[in-house]
Amino acid sequence: MNLRELRRMADLTQWELAQRCGVSRMRLSLAECRQLALRPEEESAVRNVLLDAIKTRETKIRGILSDTQSVAV
Repeated sequence: MNLRELRRMADLTQWELAQRCGVSRMRLSLAECRQLALRPEEESAVRNVLLDAIKTRETKIRGILSDTQSVAV
């Protein structure tokens, strides 16, 4: 899975991801196009933000599915 796909799974724009991880939007864009390799500290910051956002989104989805199942029963 590439950076763009992970960012979309997290439901973040490049700008939002850049703001949260402290990496410029332009560097993220270039990394998504594989024209630039992020420095290790940038990659770590991006990974942490994406993991947190994806986990948060998963929790919300599980809550919605749980509510839907209890209403349907």
